[in-house]
Order: sequence, then C-alpha cells, then structure tokens
Amino acid sequence: MFDEEIVLLDIAPKDSTEALGMVADELIKKDVVKESYKDAVIKREKEFPTGLNAPSLGIAIPHTDAIHVNKPQIAIARLAQPVKFLQMGDGADVEAKLIFMLALKEPHAQLETLQKLVALIQNETAVSELIAAKDSKSIIDILKENDL
Repeated sequence: MFDEEIVLLDIAPKDSTEALGMVADELIKKDVVKESYKDAVIKREKEFPTGLNAPSLGIAIPHTDAIHVNKPQIAIARLAQPVKFLQMGDGADVEAKLIFMLALKEPHAQLETLQKLVALIQNETAVSELIAAKDSKSIIDILKENDL
C-alpha cells in the first residue's frame, strides 16, 4: 500500500491546493491513478474537507472516488511548513503538516484505512517519529509498525 517513491519529504507548497496537486502528480507519474484524479481530489477537498487536528499537529487525509484509481496506494507528504486545510465536519482551519492521500479501489477499504489513520494521529509518539524521520523508508516502517 506504500511506495517509498511516493513519500514526499519537506515539500513547500504555498497552499493546500498546491499541496494536493504535488502529491496527486506523483501518483499520476507512478500510474497509480488516472489523470482525472488530481482535479477530482482537489474538487472533493473543497466540498468535503479532510483536515484533522491531532494532539500535536494538523493532518489532511484527501481522497476521491475509486473510478479515478488504477491501483491502491497511500501517498504521504510531510510539509516543510504547515498549510491551511479545512477541518472535516465543521470547516475550521487546520494547519496541516502531514498529508495522507488515499488512492483506494474499495469503499470498505477507505473506511478501514481512515479509521487506522485517525488512530495513528492520536498516537503522539508515532506522529513525533513521522515528523523526525530522515527518509521515506523510515516513514513507511513507522506506518507499518502502527498497523497501516
């Protein structure tokens, strides 16, 4: 479900739309998703925000419909500086430092993955390790250790 080449470390987008585009472009480049994915994920984020405030930082879990996905994958981006996303549910501002972009084929897999990600972000030790990780392999190892 993870690929070291789709773990973007310390990228510097100017806003959430640019962040989504940068991550989606990597998924497109790897043929994980169709060309339509990028516009679909940006549009969906505007309609159904995915920002969440974890105890120590903000994250976003953008995703869109399975029709835009070629194969299941989770892309990860750690931002050099947080960018503003809107919070899931109430639309409040979330300064997101981590993005987990889901490209999933099965609706039940999406719900299960979202539940696991929410549990992960409540684990302050794991979040601290993700922020401190020096490379893509370390990020993936931390996620696997936390049942993702």
